[in-house]
Amino acid sequence: MRNFIKPFVYFSGRKFNIALIVLAFAFTMTVIFSGAFASASEKINIGDISPKRYIATRSVENTVETQRLRQKAEDSVGNLYKHDTDVEFNAGRQIDEMFAAIDSGIEEMKVYAQKEAARQNTLNKIGADSQRYETVKPEYNYSLDITLGVPVYFSAVQYSEYDALSDEDKAKFIEDIKYASNYAFEQGITADTRENIVPKVREIINALNWSEVLKSMAYSTADAVIVPNLVLDEDAIEAAKAQKASEVDPVMVLKDQKIVDSGEVITAEAYAILTELGLINTGYSGSIVHMTGSAIITFLCFAGACLYLYTLQKRAMEQNNSAVLLFFIYILSVVILFVTERFNNFIFVPFSVFAMLTSILIKPKIALVLNAFVCVIGTFIFNGDVYCLVYFILTGGFAAVLVQYTQKRTMVLLVSVAIGLLNMAAYFGIGVFSMGYSQKLLLESLYACAAGIVSLVMVIGSLPLWEGVFGMNTKFTLAELANPNNDLMRRLIIETPGTYHHCIVVANLAETAAYEIYANETLAKVGALFHDIGKLNNPQYFSENQFGGNIHDKLDPYISAQMIISHVKDGLKLADKFGLPRVVKDIIEQHHGTTLVKYFYVKCVKEKESTGELVHESDFRYPGPIPQSKEAAVVMLADTVEAAVRSFVSAGNDPAGIEELVDRLFKDKLNDGQLNDCRLDLKEIEVIKKSFMKMFNGMYHHRVSYPKEEEIEAARQKEAEKEHEEEIKEVNSNDSADR
Repeated sequence: MRNFIKPFVYFSGRKFNIALIVLAFAFTMTVIFSGAFASASEKINIGDISPKRYIATRSVENTVETQRLRQKAEDSVGNLYKHDTDVEFNAGRQIDEMFAAIDSGIEEMKVYAQKEAARQNTLNKIGADSQRYETVKPEYNYSLDITLGVPVYFSAVQYSEYDALSDEDKAKFIEDIKYASNYAFEQGITADTRENIVPKVREIINALNWSEVLKSMAYSTADAVIVPNLVLDEDAIEAAKAQKASEVDPVMVLKDQKIVDSGEVITAEAYAILTELGLINTGYSGSIVHMTGSAIITFLCFAGACLYLYTLQKRAMEQNNSAVLLFFIYILSVVILFVTERFNNFIFVPFSVFAMLTSILIKPKIALVLNAFVCVIGTFIFNGDVYCLVYFILTGGFAAVLVQYTQKRTMVLLVSVAIGLLNMAAYFGIGVFSMGYSQKLLLESLYACAAGIVSLVMVIGSLPLWEGVFGMNTKFTLAELANPNNDLMRRLIIETPGTYHHCIVVANLAETAAYEIYANETLAKVGALFHDIGKLNNPQYFSENQFGGNIHDKLDPYISAQMIISHVKDGLKLADKFGLPRVVKDIIEQHHGTTLVKYFYVKCVKEKESTGELVHESDFRYPGPIPQSKEAAVVMLADTVEAAVRSFVSAGNDPAGIEELVDRLFKDKLNDGQLNDCRLDLKEIEVIKKSFMKMFNGMYHHRVSYPKEEEIEAARQKEAEKEHEEEIKEVNSNDSADR
């Protein structure tokens, strides 16, 4: 199955990665357009018969019904008026001006009447035909057009009676008219209530102590000046309508609620809801805006993810086919969303599979960051809402972290339950926030719990497939390799017990140090266990497996060096034979880097001094490469210090000098450039050194020397003598008492 990935590895590179990104983007947009915007192929209009039952895929506002209720609330607002004080002031002024004009007009009328009378007398005297001339009529009418364009007409009789009043009575008459008018204004006059108020003004005037002629004159005057003093307050009316409309809560169509059934008429209300949910085909022009928006946001998500991966996680993406693996995990997630989109409920979508697979197979930090971007895209594919997005982000984020604890078999059940409960809590919280509590919500929350457990089972169950196809190695696989019952470990125990013991100690050192610097401690341990398997081919050439004489004493230094160096190449061959993962083979290949085999190099130089023959240092160096990862560097350092410290202590040196030795070995590796490519900083190197010293202090601490046999025998003799003396004293004491 590993052959499946070889073509991708062969074409891997920047251009190939760009091609993967473009392909993933194109596939995503195809799924979005064919799902969210083409899920409803029926083209229906208002008044058509519904071809099927439509169910709300999410909660949405019924805008038509909400607008109807708000319009009804606005219509319930009556007319609101404001008091116009200028009307009352103008009325009093008009009355005063009118009677001032009447007084002036009466004088003119008298002059005119006298002239007419004189003219008539003249005509009578000369005997002219009086019928040919206009004479003064019995009732001379004088009209006055007052303010607001309302004409008021008085008869000659009214003028005469008013003119007969004294100045004092005239003033009182005018004040009575104003009093009657003010009464009307005090009641508040609108265009609708004027007809009801004017008769009451007549009653007030009739109760006054004036002649009927003057009362009629007063009523005509008041009727002319009484106009509405309460006018419509348009601003207040609009504010009241807005307040009433705001008090109407939006009418919601809840998720899974029926909108219209098969065979029913599509009303304007149902059509608006279906359009809002995207369940009907409104034509290409209706979807182009949404399609453009989704394409822009999807592009931004891809851009953000790529920027993060190729700036902050560049090394992680360049190793172990991570780019290709991430591509296929993403495509799988998109397919899962596309298939489960038909459920119309995001609780049944195992979307956290993406976060968990990425966390286990690539890196937890990458899984957490990419989960946010992919959740946004997933919401488009699922045609979900903001609650769907929140659910995806929460459950995916927790799953990416918790899945790391499934390395131990005993933790799988606990982690699955934890993920299920978190899914349940997330859905329940979202449901209570958006719709309130209900028994249906509680039941759906239980479904979400089950979906979370199933997601983890899917991930754990599919790991062998991912590992086999893509050559990935999870901590599960590495933990299996650490089992001492596997074939290579058994061979080390039996054939090279010294090397096996060395590998065990190096593994313990490497695991502890890797844990301290937050590297992959499992990989460091397994790499250390297998780093010297090449010594199985010729175990007698290595000091830890030699019992008696040293075979190198009889060999040319160059040959000895080549035999030592060859254990790396032999180890790689055995690793291929037994199917060890690529990451373990990298540690086998890099655990010596390009280190110089100093002992045989110096020995060769000394032997060639007499002949003057040139010795090439490169012939005594390992082929490399130098460590390319933190784990490989940790194994190199652990391998170096373990062998040196073991030799140091075996030579009878004081264990107190171990720290100085370790410090010198670390500096030697740094100065030789062996740690240039492993991304270890000086702080981490210091942490590794301290971790090694803790282990060595436990292994080679000072012990109290055991006493010799002669010293033990002398101590026993002294105790026996003391016991004898005590017995004598006791006997003497008893004798004295008897006497």
